[in-house]
Amino acid sequence: MKAGWKTWLVVAGWVIGAVIVVEGFFLLFGWAWYSWGFFGAFLVICVLALAWAYFYDRRRANRRKRLAA
Repeated sequence: MKAGWKTWLVVAGWVIGAVIVVEGFFLLFGWAWYSWGFFGAFLVICVLALAWAYFYDRRRANRRKRLAA
């Protein structure tokens, strides 16, 4: 199986996207740390994790409900 240029273009796109997301996370974390210290940065991470978990759980619950019907 040969990986063509389209495959590598997709891989490069994913890598660039991941770098942008991680950079945004570090900027947000650094801003929270600078503004509010350790506990503020910890609070920001907890709020982000809880928001992600809420939306993930809602999506999974809706999928299970749809499959059960």
